[in-house]
Amino acid sequence: MKYPGYLDAILTDGGISAVLRSLLFDGVTGLATLPLIVDSMKEIADDHHNLGLIFVHIDPLEQLENQYGWEAADKILSTIPTFLDGIVAEFVPLKMIPLQRLPGDSFLLLVYSLDPHRELTHREMGNLSARVEDLLNNYIAGLATHQSALYTRIFCGYTIFHYNADVRFERTIARAVNKAFLNAVSGQEKSRQIEIGQLEDLVAGRKIRTVFQPVIDLENHSEIFGYEALSRGPEGTFFEKAEYMFSLAATHGFLQKLETLCQESLVSNLLPETTESNLFVNLEPHFLEEDRYRNLPLFQTTSLNPEKVVIEITERAAINNYETVASALNSIRGRGYRIAVDDVGSGYASLQSIAYLKPDFIKVNEKMVQGISQDFIKQEIVKSLRDLAQRFSATLIAEGIEREEDLKSLQQLKIRYGQGYLLKAPSDVL
Repeated sequence: MKYPGYLDAILTDGGISAVLRSLLFDGVTGLATLPLIVDSMKEIADDHHNLGLIFVHIDPLEQLENQYGWEAADKILSTIPTFLDGIVAEFVPLKMIPLQRLPGDSFLLLVYSLDPHRELTHREMGNLSARVEDLLNNYIAGLATHQSALYTRIFCGYTIFHYNADVRFERTIARAVNKAFLNAVSGQEKSRQIEIGQLEDLVAGRKIRTVFQPVIDLENHSEIFGYEALSRGPEGTFFEKAEYMFSLAATHGFLQKLETLCQESLVSNLLPETTESNLFVNLEPHFLEEDRYRNLPLFQTTSLNPEKVVIEITERAAINNYETVASALNSIRGRGYRIAVDDVGSGYASLQSIAYLKPDFIKVNEKMVQGISQDFIKQEIVKSLRDLAQRFSATLIAEGIEREEDLKSLQQLKIRYGQGYLLKAPSDVL
């Protein structure tokens, strides 16, 4: 990456220490932070008078990081600068320079014309911003490094600002950044309102399907221990995976209706194999905290033997009151159901959940499973969870098994049960 003016000279001459570099450049992407290039921007503004700024907003980065960990967020962030470098030539005769906004969670693109006599126009910047947004979203959608990329979207906003010698340039830039950010957030909000409408249509039209993924005996691959019931929205939409669908529903007051619809779909689509074996069904802790679970279809149907059903407590959001949830689970156990804590090793799921909820099953999250063959620390953590589970007669299940070497590592650790695409993908046909 070449930066204009004095900054490029400093970098070329090696006149910047490693410590200073760590303060002036983002450690994940390697891009210069905005304060570093202010003087260079002023030099450009002196010559060109008007500059464009595109704010690249990543949604939902904070939620993604909370759910999948900072490594997943960094993996996505670190690849974007190289992609931006690759598309810069597409916009000649405009010059586009990628920057990093502090604190390192958004990108800025400085835009100016290579012809100092040609002013940027709002139409031009609007088209450019939309084009960058499309290119980045297509790029993100194509990332195969982590499933979190499936829920990551880019929103771009832009502004044009002018050099005025009577106004402190740093404040001009700060205002421009704020305007571009609000433009991006406005686009994000419009998109979110469209999605809320689509979610309303999904619930009203009952567009939910239920698929089942086997839980396999890792000692004997031909033996199926049970099935996990998974809810899916329409194919090719963000609602195809339950995580995003339930997250949006919880934020906008649709959780009760969506959970009821998913359980009605489950009850009406039961297969003989799923009723004869252990059936794992996800349940948001929200319904336990507010004692709303009693009216859900799962607890009203006579089609299922409670002793064959395992209630998975999914911690997409933190449990606010462990005592209330534990009390509700004791009542559920009294009816014959068993309990699993899902996603251990990711998000909010923790040893605290295991201690309070005393599950019959502990499901180790894919984040802890994937790459375990090459990671001694993951091996030791899973081994500790295995030993802990044995001490109070719980069963450990490894989720997200996708590679042969990870499967072999789990078998060597004597993890009895697992599920994942390597073993069998979710399907409505068993």
